[in-house]
Amino acid sequence: MSFNLKIYKRLKIKYYLKKINFFFFYHGISLNNIEWIKIEQLFKKNELKYFRIFNTLMINILKNSIFKNLTVLMHGPIILLNTNNTKLTLKKLENISSWINLLCLKLNTKIYSKKQIKNLKKLSYIENVSLFFNSMQLLIKMPYYKFKNKKVLQISK
Repeated sequence: MSFNLKIYKRLKIKYYLKKINFFFFYHGISLNNIEWIKIEQLFKKNELKYFRIFNTLMINILKNSIFKNLTVLMHGPIILLNTNNTKLTLKKLENISSWINLLCLKLNTKIYSKKQIKNLKKLSYIENVSLFFNSMQLLIKMPYYKFKNKKVLQISK
């Protein structure tokens, strides 16, 4: 088996989709080397790991995966970002560079769009799950009558 760059990129994409549970899809534009080096420096400064993929390779791999519906969003180079930095907020990630735009977030086996994740306060999976657990505990203890709709709909005969 010959091992070339295309095979390496394909294996790397499959690794991201299968093994890494938390990463961001960013849509990039075609840049010259000087502008791309500036973006790489911003990634390094913010302790972000990235992988840049071109459009056709990413679409071919996504068509054969459970993320088929994501191929509609792909129009140009895709950047996969992941981080272990829990202090990083979504606002900071959105303002990293004007050259790249956030498309979505992969969390476990689900993909969340930009609108779905805009209300997240922190990017830590454990903190978000604990917040959800605490809110469910609170809701379970509340009586039913507080949720019941007090308006009675009148049906005309």
